[in-house]
Amino acid sequence: MIVIGVGHLADHLGVHRNTIRNWIREGKLPARSAPGKGYMLKEDDFNKVCQEFGLDPARLKVRRLASRGPGALASGFASPEVRTIGRRSTRLRPTPQWADVCLTCGSCASSCPISGVDGLDPRKALRMVTLGLEEELIASQWPWKCTLCGKCEEACPMNVELVAMFRAVRGLRPRDQVPGPLHKGVLMCLSRGNNLGIPRDDFLYLLEELGQELAEECCPGFRVPVDQEGANLMVTINSKEPFGEPDDLKFWWKIFHAAGESWTVPSENWEGVNWGLFTGDDESMKTFVGRIVDNMQRLKCKTLLLPE
Repeated sequence: MIVIGVGHLADHLGVHRNTIRNWIREGKLPARSAPGKGYMLKEDDFNKVCQEFGLDPARLKVRRLASRGPGALASGFASPEVRTIGRRSTRLRPTPQWADVCLTCGSCASSCPISGVDGLDPRKALRMVTLGLEEELIASQWPWKCTLCGKCEEACPMNVELVAMFRAVRGLRPRDQVPGPLHKGVLMCLSRGNNLGIPRDDFLYLLEELGQELAEECCPGFRVPVDQEGANLMVTINSKEPFGEPDDLKFWWKIFHAAGESWTVPSENWEGVNWGLFTGDDESMKTFVGRIVDNMQRLKCKTLLLPE
């Protein structure tokens, strides 16, 4: 077998390289694409082309491949060596609107705020899914460095569902191998109603204390309405605020007070950050959402506010 560069062959034949490609496409030149920018011909066909154009085959720079005998294709071309890279499954690609349509244009990588951190590149993750390297991707730290901000999807011209893919990868990680604080937060919320495990009595005491402070500072008569039935708004809370930044709660409360808004905070299951969503734990995510819905129905509130 002869392998020759398309540009090299075109120069010696005195034609444009696209002419060579057209001859091959039309069957006038029995050749096939080779790795790189070359073409592969059988020795006899190569000599016939050279004879037709008055060329000395010895003057052309070519590469010769030995026939593989029984492994040769019916056309006479040697069968290329194939390396197994893994079975493709649908665990991480339920629709063809993912890696198969990726143009590798780099729009996702250029818009990602952490692209390049520990080698993270959304295109590489897509290729791992396509090439059957799912387990390697699941075991990597890339999915957990992703913030799920969605900028990659906004930039993608092919609407590849990158955020859904990364979240699916997180969901396939064994729960005991999920990054510690996130996994502990999910378990804590399941057992105690919030990600940081703040006891109910401590939470209610903090709300009462903060309400008194706000009344003294700028909102006379203010109090935090807890479990008030029929309120217009039911407000959830990020547990980091009562735990470490309690004064941040006052910002919303000042607005409610100034607007004369009817609102309330549930005394239990008030957590507003769903770490089941972030960790790919669908069952826990549904549990946390269900608790919020139960509170809405129990308190007969009209509107849910998720300040997070």
